Amino acid sequence: MPPGGAGPDDDDDDDFLSLLDSYLDVPRDPNPAMANVRMVWVENDSGVGALHIARHDVTKEEIQQVLFEVPPMVQAKRSRQYPDRTLFWGATRRDRWIFVVCEDWTVDRIRYLKPITAFEPDEGERYWRTR
Repeated sequence: MPPGGAGPDDDDDDDFLSLLDSYLDVPRDPNPAMANVRMVWVENDSGVGALHIARHDVTKEEIQQVLFEVPPMVQAKRSRQYPDRTLFWGATRRDRWIFVVCEDWTVDRIRYLKPITAFEPDEGERYWRTR
């Protein structure tokens, strides 16, 4: 390897490790309870949606894992403060427990979820139980 720089094999190592991670990160079965659900993402608003969620170090993929895959099991309940929102508590493929808040509505028997915020609460499940 040249002094102070990366060698040509470093890119190959990174590619191999990325492929290995994808192989080991096996997709789960679809959650049948979410079969008619469509995600609506707000992309360009730092107050809600994808940009806001990214500030909490949560990815769109993690939210989709929590909501659309089994196992693990996801729990859901309506917000007390905002009746048009549903609160979700579930784990990602890497067993990271995420709290997700979505606007929730149905049109023509299709359920729509618009993620507002998502984060990994310091209090864990206790946070979920108090909401």
